[in-house]
Amino acid sequence: MDEQLRIETRDRCGSAVTLVVERDRHSVFQVYARLGGEERYLCHGWGTRRKEDGFRHGIICPPHLLEVPREDWERALAVREDLRDRDNLEHIRLVKVFSRGDKLVVDGYTLSARVDRQTWSGIAPYMREVDSGVNDELLEGDHFRGWIIDRGQEETVERVLGVKPHNTLRARAEGEEDPEGQDRIRK
Repeated sequence: MDEQLRIETRDRCGSAVTLVVERDRHSVFQVYARLGGEERYLCHGWGTRRKEDGFRHGIICPPHLLEVPREDWERALAVREDLRDRDNLEHIRLVKVFSRGDKLVVDGYTLSARVDRQTWSGIAPYMREVDSGVNDELLEGDHFRGWIIDRGQEETVERVLGVKPHNTLRARAEGEEDPEGQDRIRK
C-alpha cells in the first residue's frame, strides 16, 4: 500500500490506530480506521461526544470515538480529497461561464470538476479568482464565484490537465462528438 495512504497514530489511551484511505464498494475513496486486528471502521468525520468525565473530541467512527491528534485526521482527509479529485481528471474539460453585472463581467472558462493539489499547482499560474457577487445588479448570465482561466491560456491548461482530445474546446467547437456520447458544442 502506498505510504501516503496509511497513517499510523495512537489514541488518547495509547492504543494503535491506523487511518487508511481506500476505495469503498462503490469505488469512492473513504477514510477507514483499523483498530488492533483487521477490523476496519468507516470514519464519518471529526466531532465531539459527551462522556461521563466530560466532552471528548475525535474521529466519529461508530461505535467508536477515536481520540487521535486532529492533525492526523486532517492529513488523512487531505489525502482522500486529493485522490477523489485526481479521479476527476479522466473526464475533465473546460466549461464556459458568463455573468454580466453593473460592476463586473465574468466571461471565460472554468474546470468541469475539482483537481488534486499537484495538478492545481501546474495550472494555478493560468487561473484567476472571480466573484460576480460584487455586482449590485445582475444584467445577464448567472452568478459565478470561483476560478477562471486567463484569456488565451485555455489550450495550455487543457494540455497540463491532459484533457482527452474529444473533450478539448477545439474538438467540441468543431462539433466532434465524443465516443461516450457526451454533450457536444456546435458552431
